[in-house]
Amino acid sequence: MVDYDKHLRSAAWQEIRQRALAAAGHRCVLCAATEQLEAHHRTYDNLGDERDGDLTVLCHECHEVVTNMLRARRYAAKPVSYADIVRSIAATAPLFDPTDGEV
Repeated sequence: MVDYDKHLRSAAWQEIRQRALAAAGHRCVLCAATEQLEAHHRTYDNLGDERDGDLTVLCHECHEVVTNMLRARRYAAKPVSYADIVRSIAATAPLFDPTDGEV
């Protein structure tokens, strides 16, 4: 069994993480943020020997949303969909300034 914390400090992890970041254009794949980027494991099947495609680049906020949704649905029959995640993110971030700059 792989020691997860030790693996995240390894050169192998840094290499696959950097490849994932480059493949995503150094942007969150959900909201296009360029700050606080993290590599989310899409699968743990290859933990310790991750392959291209095993990781998804997310900003910290989107990573929390995705992780929380996956945890909430862990025992549900229906898997989390891309649309579920987008709806959740959109609900937390208005697309316009409701005050129209008059605060």
